[in-house]
Amino acid sequence: MARQPTPEPELAAGLHGPATPEPGRTYRILRRCWQLAAAGLGLRFEVSGLEHLPRDAAGRPIGGWIAAGMPHRTWIDPFVPWMLLPARPRLTFFGDARTMARSPLRRWVMTRLGGVIPIPAAHDPRAVPVHLAAAQDVLRHGGVFCLLPETGPATPPGTIRRLGAGIAYIALRNGTPIVPLILGGTHELYLGRRIVLRVLPPLDPLGLAGLDPAAELLVPGSPDERAAVHRLLAALAEAVAGPVLEAHERAEPAPGTKKRGVRRLTGAFR
Repeated sequence: MARQPTPEPELAAGLHGPATPEPGRTYRILRRCWQLAAAGLGLRFEVSGLEHLPRDAAGRPIGGWIAAGMPHRTWIDPFVPWMLLPARPRLTFFGDARTMARSPLRRWVMTRLGGVIPIPAAHDPRAVPVHLAAAQDVLRHGGVFCLLPETGPATPPGTIRRLGAGIAYIALRNGTPIVPLILGGTHELYLGRRIVLRVLPPLDPLGLAGLDPAAELLVPGSPDERAAVHRLLAALAEAVAGPVLEAHERAEPAPGTKKRGVRRLTGAFR
């Protein structure tokens, strides 16, 4: 009898770690380690739009919003805003459960770091309410819920893929603004690479979905909610299309630039 392959380890669904805007010591240490590693590779970061981050009356960054990173090309993408945005409020990441648990080191880091909501490989419908509740918990406690909402096959650089519905359901059910974080240059990595991060102004989910703020809340799972989700995703894709192309063009090197280590670095982060 043939031996069945050993299942790849993955983290369980639900929020790992506390729902809090406080970064914590491990969060700060690991964040600093990534910043030093990026400096060692000579990566040059260009950040703009930080003034668009939600703030309190005293001008301090606050949480309670959704960070939507686009486009998503390599697994370095979530680390870019993690390194470049303020440490507080902390980011809680929505990501692949297997990627987070692929090695003992990654599992140890995730356990110590917290602030992650894994997506199990099976995509069990019973896990959807768990994901939604975890995201809601983060937002209500003043954290930032960060996800890379694209799904489906790859598209050319300077464009985005189809957007998954999860971001729309979470935004509409919580009345939470979406702040697009536009990335440029992460599709091809090499020593000295310029990487662009542009923070766009917060987008109102009701406005994106064409809903009246004074209207009654949509019934979860209803045809009206599904229609609103589709409108939101279409409007979000349209809103970021231009900035995504601009960030890509800004990050592209001049013709003839020598790309040292491009195969090794790009392959390592695929």
